Amino acid sequence: MSFDVFKHQEEFVKTTAKFPALVAGYGSGKTLAFCLKGILELGRNPGKTILLAEPVFPMIRDVLQPTLEQLLDDLNFRYQYKASESKYNIYWKNGSGCIILRSAENWRRWAGLNLAAFGIDEAALLKDDSAWKMGISRLRDGIHFTGFTTTTPEGFNWHYEYWKENPKDEYQLIHGKTTDNKFLPQEFIDTLKANYDATLIRAYLNGEYVNLQHGQAYYNFVRSKNVKEVKYDNNRGIRVCIDFNVSPMCAVLLQVYDTSPKIRVFDEIRISHGGAGELMTERLAQEVKRKYPNNRYIDVLQKRLAKDTYICYPDPAGSQRRTSARLTDHDILRKEGFMVKVKRQAPRVIDRLNSVNNSFKEVAIDPRCKELIKDFERVVIKEGTRELDKTDLELTHMSDAFGYFVDFEFPVRKPQTKSFMA
Repeated sequence: MSFDVFKHQEEFVKTTAKFPALVAGYGSGKTLAFCLKGILELGRNPGKTILLAEPVFPMIRDVLQPTLEQLLDDLNFRYQYKASESKYNIYWKNGSGCIILRSAENWRRWAGLNLAAFGIDEAALLKDDSAWKMGISRLRDGIHFTGFTTTTPEGFNWHYEYWKENPKDEYQLIHGKTTDNKFLPQEFIDTLKANYDATLIRAYLNGEYVNLQHGQAYYNFVRSKNVKEVKYDNNRGIRVCIDFNVSPMCAVLLQVYDTSPKIRVFDEIRISHGGAGELMTERLAQEVKRKYPNNRYIDVLQKRLAKDTYICYPDPAGSQRRTSARLTDHDILRKEGFMVKVKRQAPRVIDRLNSVNNSFKEVAIDPRCKELIKDFERVVIKEGTRELDKTDLELTHMSDAFGYFVDFEFPVRKPQTKSFMA
């Protein structure tokens, strides 16, 4: 017997990639595809064992088992279920095999198993990759070894890092949307839209990875819209956005256009302190000039021929003179030939964030700017405040630097209101 499947289900079930993942919205048919994949892998490995897991045992009972048994019945497989072992012995015309069901929270109990394949449903609900690593270690008895996952995205966790941020060879990501399931009643979709904000809709309907922590700072950043190839134009000025930090010191390099997208980020520079006495600001400026010499351009913002090759937007705190140095950071930049554009004092964090979020409709970022992209996706607001959460010392530097430029050139102005008396 055969039956129709959706495009994302078929791609996931039939792929020969060693480690595929189907990431899709609610109601998109993930668990059905998950069980189909398990049955197919059983056929590829006759006489062997396949493990299918849910994050916790109740999900096995309530979701996985009913779906698997319905599929086996629809496909006319004979099978026997041994409750004491949570194992299905499955038979077809010229072979047999077994599928065992396990909870991923008890991944340590998988030790000693010899598997041909394993799968984890709703894998992004797991707090880390321990179950995934254990599953891989058990792939030792079969013909076609594979591990696979299906899940609704749950933020930038281990699953995002494995399949989206830094996928290794043989890892394949397949996406699906809730609306791909043409059999869902419209009421289901309408209910989701009515109860979820724009961020949750992207995750739970569109199957996109988004930051689901409370208070995403750069909530208007959308990777699919804002990340695209950006080419450097040596006839156009370089805007150097700088965050003064002891280590790392960070700079975002961009150019401004009078056509959309107006702000185009083509590079980022991150340097670490090399030892006592090193002038980090001087080193950063020289690195910019080394990578991008001989600029000649018309200043688009000022609509005139520009004298300065490099225009920088540093942290306003760089105007302060330290007792250990005769020159401020801003003085060093000017000495290196940079035009310095900076406000007398740093803008309020919330004002800078509003400006940056508003700018994303005109921002393109080259994919190689990984640290800036990571910031936009991961930086959050400290709960109960209007300040950035800086507990992760690797985050916020690139996005702060970008924010100084946007707040200077494209600030969001509060509307002026007037009061009238009758």
